[in-house]
Amino acid sequence: MPAPYDDLPSEPEEIFGRILDWKRRGPDLVRLYHQLRAVAPVWQAPVARLGNPWVITRYADATSLVRNSSLVKDERVLGLSGIGKGGTYMKVLGRMFAFQPPPRHTLMRSLVNRAFTPRSVEALRPRVQALVDALIDSLEERGQMDLVPDFAFRVPVTVICQMLGAPVEDVPKISQWASTFSRRADEGEELTPEMERTGDEAAEDFVAYVKELLDDRRAKPKDDLVSRLLEVQRDTEDLSDDDIAATTILLFQAGHETTANMIAKGTLALLRHPEELAKLRAHPELMENGTEELLRYDTSVQLSTKFATEEIPHCDRVIRVGDPVTLLWGAINRDPDRYEDPDRLDLSRADIDHYSFGMGAHFCLGASLARLEIRHAIGTLAQRLPGLRLATDAVEYKPHLHLHGLATLPVAW
Repeated sequence: MPAPYDDLPSEPEEIFGRILDWKRRGPDLVRLYHQLRAVAPVWQAPVARLGNPWVITRYADATSLVRNSSLVKDERVLGLSGIGKGGTYMKVLGRMFAFQPPPRHTLMRSLVNRAFTPRSVEALRPRVQALVDALIDSLEERGQMDLVPDFAFRVPVTVICQMLGAPVEDVPKISQWASTFSRRADEGEELTPEMERTGDEAAEDFVAYVKELLDDRRAKPKDDLVSRLLEVQRDTEDLSDDDIAATTILLFQAGHETTANMIAKGTLALLRHPEELAKLRAHPELMENGTEELLRYDTSVQLSTKFATEEIPHCDRVIRVGDPVTLLWGAINRDPDRYEDPDRLDLSRADIDHYSFGMGAHFCLGASLARLEIRHAIGTLAQRLPGLRLATDAVEYKPHLHLHGLATLPVAW
């Protein structure tokens, strides 16, 4: 298929290089996805630090591959993207169940899954709505805010802190550690000595903080997830404090940053599509389906990587044993062969079935909670701030690809 954009490179290696490099991709990420899909939809990228991965941009290919049991996600992903080989940072990541194969992954996931069941999440609905209303109450008279730190971030981070049992006043330092974690592991940046040092320091501080929380909960158990993990530890031989600390850090990470990104990016999408925002205000019930469309339209988690445990013939190619396969969810969710007019935001779109939460054994544990928070945060903003508008023409993104999000979003009303 010919390249659709004359102003973008037509060689896949140059296109992929721009996708990875936040300084060069600028506002063109989606167009670069379309360009790569057109010229090289199933392509092995010659990027050694990422393991020379097969890069997937089409929905049909992703559907076929993620259902293949010969593709797995495990600790090998930690050896990619140049995030380092030793130190506290790598030790913490290695203990996170997200990077462990079964049966360890299955065990650890089952321990925390009880907090994210549909019933458990539904019980949080009044608390989330009250939090959103309180935030808007505190901001309404100002007439303006930076939506990222003032609102989008504060909703999910407050909820996950309450679930885990961490004091909300500790959010600033938790946020700083979490940001450092994300940047060091991002596929879009090569590791520097400074990033390696700050990553290890953040890991050490984060682990020390969580272990203090564990000591406190041993002495004074509460109705929170950390206390429940300690209860399980008493009956589990190989569940150490380091395992609980790594799991807690993973939940802090996954429990706020992706959702904060989606609240901000979803609001931006609506402000750039005033006809859809007006439709939502007239029909608030659209927010449930609208949440799925916003997730499809501009997802936070842009990619994930799995590894072949057997040879996989695919599209006249052979994915060899040990080859990494990188699924670009942001491209897959915009595939024109799957979605009519994929670059159009349509809150009424039918049969969305996006891949923004992944699929299979590593389907996002907190998907139900994320949906709830997005639905109440954006839906309430739309109804309570009818004059909401962008206060800038320039939109600034974080220098991340994996967890793609806005650095700032000034708005007024």
